[in-house]
Amino acid sequence: MISAFIQGISPVLPHLFIILIALISLLISWWTYSGLSSISTSKKWGLISLRASALTLLVILLFNPYLVRELSEIEIPTVAVYLDNSESMSVERGEYSGINTYQNILDNFRTTKSDQFNYQYYLFDDEVYEGDELNLSGMATNIHRVMEHVRENETRYAASILFSDGIVNRGRNPLFAAQNLTKPLITVPVGDSSRVRDISIADVTHDDPVFTNSRNLITVEVQQEGFEGEESTVQLIENGELIDTRTVNYPAAASSHVIEFVRNYTEPGFYEMEVHIPPKEEEFTDRNNTFNFTLEVLDDKSNILSLAFEVHPDVASVRRLVASDQQNELIMSTYLGNNRFAGSNPLDIDQDIDLIILHGLPSAGTSVYNWLLDRSEPILYLSLPGSYRHTQNSDDELYALTNVRVERIQTLLNIHIGSISDSQTHPLLELPQIALNRLPTLQGYQGAYQVNPVAETLLTADFQSTRTNIPLLIAADTGNRRLASVNAFGWNRYERSRQDDARNLFKDLFNNLVTWTSTPPDRRTLVLEPRKSSFSENEPVEIRATLVNERGVPESNALVELQFFQAEQDERRTFRMSPEGDGVYTASIGSYPRGLYRAEATATLGNRTIGEAETRVNVSRSNLELVNTQRDDALLQQLASVTDGFFLQSLSFDDLNRFFSDNNLQETREEITTDINYLYQNGLWFFLVIILLSAEWLIRRSVSLP
Repeated sequence: MISAFIQGISPVLPHLFIILIALISLLISWWTYSGLSSISTSKKWGLISLRASALTLLVILLFNPYLVRELSEIEIPTVAVYLDNSESMSVERGEYSGINTYQNILDNFRTTKSDQFNYQYYLFDDEVYEGDELNLSGMATNIHRVMEHVRENETRYAASILFSDGIVNRGRNPLFAAQNLTKPLITVPVGDSSRVRDISIADVTHDDPVFTNSRNLITVEVQQEGFEGEESTVQLIENGELIDTRTVNYPAAASSHVIEFVRNYTEPGFYEMEVHIPPKEEEFTDRNNTFNFTLEVLDDKSNILSLAFEVHPDVASVRRLVASDQQNELIMSTYLGNNRFAGSNPLDIDQDIDLIILHGLPSAGTSVYNWLLDRSEPILYLSLPGSYRHTQNSDDELYALTNVRVERIQTLLNIHIGSISDSQTHPLLELPQIALNRLPTLQGYQGAYQVNPVAETLLTADFQSTRTNIPLLIAADTGNRRLASVNAFGWNRYERSRQDDARNLFKDLFNNLVTWTSTPPDRRTLVLEPRKSSFSENEPVEIRATLVNERGVPESNALVELQFFQAEQDERRTFRMSPEGDGVYTASIGSYPRGLYRAEATATLGNRTIGEAETRVNVSRSNLELVNTQRDDALLQQLASVTDGFFLQSLSFDDLNRFFSDNNLQETREEITTDINYLYQNGLWFFLVIILLSAEWLIRRSVSLP
């Protein structure tokens, strides 16, 4: 219903005053034309009426009147209907025939429901969304989300109806949220509450990350119902090949069991894993008897051999620093002469070595000298006072290891580290910005140095603030291994210094040397992995990356781009991963159909690529909705009870209509909407004034009045 009337005038004036204004306008108009005796009476009163009307209308508009329109609407109450769209609703068991029975219940509701309400339909699984077309594809049931949705929209609805089996496998207990509702919730039980015989793989967990040459545990949780006194075989399948089995016995009518498999890998790479339980003839369903996941096996930690040919304080300082890193396994050896060693004998070591640190050099022709020339591991050479005579006129093989020769050895100098150019970007030079000439002095010999052309001189030495030709730090990346040389000694002064800058420089420089040199040139600095071993079709795929730079330090300032695809010929989707700190990057890239996918990532820092990696992502059918398919009437009853609602166990929707009637939920509500319109905002009135004045002017012209 719509009504309109003049509510008032601003400023507010008595209606009598408005009438008085109209009379005054009429008198003024009459006085203007009363003296005209040359025109007819009808034209005279026409002129008086037109002018009086125009004056009255203008005066009224000057007082800013407004028109109030009231719209009265009868609002029918609305009921929210929530339909469980999870996969467990499709399972056929007992008298429940899956989607057919579910659809029959909904059809009965639609034909029987009261016409005194409007109905708003929602679907839910792990989320809540509008709609009423069932496909029963949801991979989880989160009724807590439904309760939160009801609470957020309580003012819109008179009541809510929940169609569900009440099986919650995601989110919090919905009873806590239901206690805060002020509108009744009607729960309609859908599904079957009878017990069935079934075996399911509830969960699989494994070590992450997985390393070579280590014990890796795979744990499988098996649940069963109805197979008391029987047994099953749990199979572990790797890359399509059966590699291990376990037998599990069922001592009770319903039980849960944990089975463990132990794997030890010698080769890194990707391994496609599957846990499978052969189904039994009387088993309810075999869709929950298989679980797929992917293992990525990585190399283990670094073995570092510290081989000293002189007794010097620098040796102990470097060894202490290397041993302080838990990622390093330090093997110490000191050559005593005549093929005797303190500590480990390097000639007898049978384990893989990731880095050899040479403190000084052996004499040519010795067994350890020949052993060293035959090695292919990365080498970090640290000069000591006696090593300079070995590099003087050294043979080509030793020259290839140290990357430096010195001829005409002269004076022993007290030197400082030379300044570092801003244009140098080598990972070894990522050092704190400090005044190098204020640090303790090092010692090195003046002489004619020759640096291997395949190597790069990163630092030189200063003597009394003058640049020398002493190549203090040399690095070489030969393709299959890395080599680094430090041509100065006295670093123990830095370790023992009272200056924080000196101690920090020693720690940072030698950590850089050890991590960069021990890192193979082809080692993956970027590690890419899915957050879970397997994703379901309806949950977002999340990828995690860890990035270290060329010397093995976490890098959080890089740009990491991710490409995701299923086959080489498929279109690739590109994402940018978000940094989380400490070299960790993440990306949530949406949900995908079932299948095995590939993810490839590239990390760039500035103008250089510092890492590339790939991983496999397994998207499979989730077993979560199939672990338990027995309707939970107790939960549905409690939800109805705490909200003063109704548990419709009879599935008779006439009972639902009576509940609505008994609680007066069908009462309508009148909603009045007020609309204010100011007359001056409508140009019609000013157009009317112009018409009145124009008509007056035409009459005046017709009687020859100016």
